[in-house]
Amino acid sequence: MTSSETPSLFSANEWLRYTRHIQLPQIGVGGQTRLQQSRVLVIGCGGLGSPVLLYLAAAGVGQLTAVDGDVVELTNLQRQIIYTEEDLGRLKATTAQQRLSSLNSAIEIEAIDQPFSIDIGEALVKAHDLIIDCTDNFATRYLINDLCVQWGKPWVFASVYQFSGQCALFVPGGACFRCLFAEMPSDVPDCNAGGVLGVLPGLVGAFQANEAIKYLAGLITPLSNCLLLIEALDLEFRRIQLQSDPQCATCGSPRTGEHLSRADHSSNDNEVSAGMDILWQISSAQFDRERDSQANLILDVRSKDERKAFHIGGDHVTLEELPEALLHFSHDTTIICYCQSGVRSLEAVQQLRSAGFTAHSLTGGLAQWLHHKQKTGGFND
Repeated sequence: MTSSETPSLFSANEWLRYTRHIQLPQIGVGGQTRLQQSRVLVIGCGGLGSPVLLYLAAAGVGQLTAVDGDVVELTNLQRQIIYTEEDLGRLKATTAQQRLSSLNSAIEIEAIDQPFSIDIGEALVKAHDLIIDCTDNFATRYLINDLCVQWGKPWVFASVYQFSGQCALFVPGGACFRCLFAEMPSDVPDCNAGGVLGVLPGLVGAFQANEAIKYLAGLITPLSNCLLLIEALDLEFRRIQLQSDPQCATCGSPRTGEHLSRADHSSNDNEVSAGMDILWQISSAQFDRERDSQANLILDVRSKDERKAFHIGGDHVTLEELPEALLHFSHDTTIICYCQSGVRSLEAVQQLRSAGFTAHSLTGGLAQWLHHKQKTGGFND
């Protein structure tokens, strides 16, 4: 006979809050208890991190750690649903922590307001039961993968671009991220350059949270050692079984994750594209100083639709039209190119310089310039 003095596993509020989970035979008291005792590291508090953090906090995951070094910008609000207009300019991780605390005050939430790097990554990975990648760059994913292999930790990967998404659960002993992508792609565009449907990170992030909750609660996780491909435009889903690569640089033989080198994850080198010459770029502030000079030609290299929707002056020649347009430019003029994110304009500058012109690219493109103007009070729109 059980004593009436035996303490309950849940408080009355917790029992009421999680009753819909507890009623599920697959989760029950045992599964909800495991969630309550779990420690989850979420790297990135943006489009993917927003739904992941909200759903894990709502589900009662006992300890969440949110890592992000960025601040909230206006362009984030199209998809990063954890933030509001009042949060503009605030640190993402700390702001997310405050939002999550108001959602569920019974769990522990830690905010780390700096980028995930090898300097802080090892201790964080070791201290958590599950790692969730909500970043937007390959360099960080390789670091997450190598640390998780080294310390035998499971992690959930996801990425989004335009209307397409990917998601996978990597577990110890199975294929790792380097088995899937042996080398870092050099030509993969990001959301700044190619755009993303606002709801897509929410959809893919919900899949991440779904698999995380099932894994932590002890349920079967179909994405274990599988890659889920999601096409939001035509609503197609495809699942690919992953195979371990015996020659994998991280989990294969002879090298293993325990040989992780700090040189493999130099944060500065990984964040800059190999072919990008910083001498060919100008800042937003310098662009403002140079744009009205008669000695300079401002050149918008975006598409016709982008130009029609919004521009900041200058001539317009699409990147595709540029080779033919070179015949009409003067070598006595400095050409300053801009696009949405700085990727196409840098490609245009490479073409122009190869043809003997003096040319520069607006760093970060219109997106960064608009952010600069907003911070300096340059426009009121």
